[in-house]
Amino acid sequence: MLAVDLVPPPTLAKSASVGVALIGVGNWGEKIAHSLSRVERVQLAEICDVSAAARARAAVLAPSARVVCDLDDVLGRQEARAVIIATPPATHAGLALRALESGRDVLVEKPMALSLEEARTLERAARETGSLLMVGHILEYHPAIVELRRRIALGQLGELRLIVSERLGSSPRRHENAWWSLAPHDLSVVRLLASAAPTEVRVAGWNNAGDAGADVVAARVSVGAKPCAVLHLSLVDRDKVRQLVVVGSEGVAVFDDLSPERMLRFYSAAELGRGRIDELVGKASEFDPARQSRFDVLDGVRPGRFLPTGPGLVVPLDRRPPLELEAEHFVRSVLDGTPVQSDAASGRAVVAVLEAGQSSLGAESEPREVATE
Repeated sequence: MLAVDLVPPPTLAKSASVGVALIGVGNWGEKIAHSLSRVERVQLAEICDVSAAARARAAVLAPSARVVCDLDDVLGRQEARAVIIATPPATHAGLALRALESGRDVLVEKPMALSLEEARTLERAARETGSLLMVGHILEYHPAIVELRRRIALGQLGELRLIVSERLGSSPRRHENAWWSLAPHDLSVVRLLASAAPTEVRVAGWNNAGDAGADVVAARVSVGAKPCAVLHLSLVDRDKVRQLVVVGSEGVAVFDDLSPERMLRFYSAAELGRGRIDELVGKASEFDPARQSRFDVLDGVRPGRFLPTGPGLVVPLDRRPPLELEAEHFVRSVLDGTPVQSDAASGRAVVAVLEAGQSSLGAESEPREVATE
């Protein structure tokens, strides 16, 4: 690759619009491009992809954008004040670092890096350059999670005791195992709702390919003295499930991302019975991923065994797509100087759990402490 002189991005007034370069225009990159078209004060100025086929699609997708094949071509010009990176995960850290060092603000898709060392390097680069670094933890911007977090802060669920997540589906393992591919969503939400970083993780995994990957994962995540979280993740399940159950001393919230009419609902402790809540929390506290079967990963702690069949209290939500809300949050932060929610520190904290969890994968599934810095 030829070295280029980095051209500093232009200084922007608070009322101005911002030019953005999209790096990577695969399936997710296309969704980002469509989302940007619905956000105010932003122009998709440049699209960069190493694939000729992707560049051809990009020319149709965004006719007014300049389409190039090398990030240096973007960093050597002034069209883009900010960069969004939607490339394969193994490239995230390197591309984000180059963009930060050029003075650009950066939104990098999850996970921000594939090692804690790389994540720390990015966090340090953002601090030293004064650039904004945001990580694409999209669920933090989902209207259901935003509302759930608000109600937890108001005490509607009482003391937080347990989070159970099932994130299942059938998709090819293109880059990472189920842990690295799916867990970032839930780990960022656990951290957000518990208002604390996970301190210990234990992971077990199974696969169909006979290799070292894990297509199905069971995990138990502890958050210090706060509640634990139990995760079931799968890339090879014929049923698609996107459900998060949050258990508190005064009630339970259910977030079902595939149920538009009942996406977020609440049940009071009186309605459920405190004995059932105590039973679920007690079983989860003893949950050992290594003792599970890949065919019944949440044996004993699947929330459906404990929740009533009634609709509960259904909460109305903003219908805007979370990816659009995430993009809007990034653009507003770039232009107005407001802090981002899923910042470099939170992205690094999620990578720390991912790395610790990966090291615990194996026959014994030993618990691992999570690095806090």
